[in-house]
Amino acid sequence: MQETANILKDHGIRPSLQRACVYRYLRGVKTHPTVDEIYSALLPEYPSLSRTTVYNTLELLITNDLAISLDFGDGFLRYDADCTPHSHFKCKGCGKVFDVMLPPPDCSQMIPAGFTLMGTSLYMFGLCDKCACKVAD
Repeated sequence: MQETANILKDHGIRPSLQRACVYRYLRGVKTHPTVDEIYSALLPEYPSLSRTTVYNTLELLITNDLAISLDFGDGFLRYDADCTPHSHFKCKGCGKVFDVMLPPPDCSQMIPAGFTLMGTSLYMFGLCDKCACKVAD
């Protein structure tokens, strides 16, 4: 927990117990959880935790470059503590989101003169290997 607290401090975030547990959880999973999934996972160990605290902590992590939010257009955001350039693949069968370690495309030549590109995102959709096998059967 001390390592997590130090990372939060290094990014200008006061490391409360709730903030540290949310960030530690997010760093430890690769499922790109929603607010509700994070809240449900942490509630048994931290019964005083609220959804609002989880949401506010995630917003703080995003503002301080410790997390990103992913919007696949299905009505809720997913979160990722991996802020390195990479893409995401969402399975239309099971709904899982996978990291694709392919850097987002360089779009700097495509934007109008005078614009400043600050980032890109690439979302891919299809069927994961398990769901594709079910369709083939």
